[in-house]
Amino acid sequence: MKETEAEVRLVDIGELQGATAINRRAARRAVGKPVHLDMSVRLVPDLARDMLSLVVKSSYVFSGELYRERLMTCSVYANFEVKDLKENIERHGENAVVDSQLMMLMLGVAVGALRGIVAVRTKGTLLESRPLPIINISALMYRLHYGEEPQNLF
Repeated sequence: MKETEAEVRLVDIGELQGATAINRRAARRAVGKPVHLDMSVRLVPDLARDMLSLVVKSSYVFSGELYRERLMTCSVYANFEVKDLKENIERHGENAVVDSQLMMLMLGVAVGALRGIVAVRTKGTLLESRPLPIINISALMYRLHYGEEPQNLF
């Protein structure tokens, strides 16, 4: 992997159509109770075009005594053009590992977009008072096996 700075350009960003859902019934049951956030990240490289697509998904989860329910799921995508992408990425079987500084930049952009989309989608619902928490990008990177020490995600 190349250890220098990469030239990156954001090409497109938005909500993954059809991937946002709010369970209003579960949201009513969760009023005043702790809700947890699950996040997942998927990276899709296109080496031929020097493009990286990042999909970040968040799910608000309410755990009752005997069950877990998703209150809301929301996903965003961000497409980046990266000059000389092959020098900033390594393949490990089916997994693509991107330079950590590049990944941190892309995650920051995608999580920022996710925050805005969650705010818009929850407006006027019972989830409106539960904005996406501040995400520790370094801890998220660790969860993705980029970091050295575990930290709190939020």
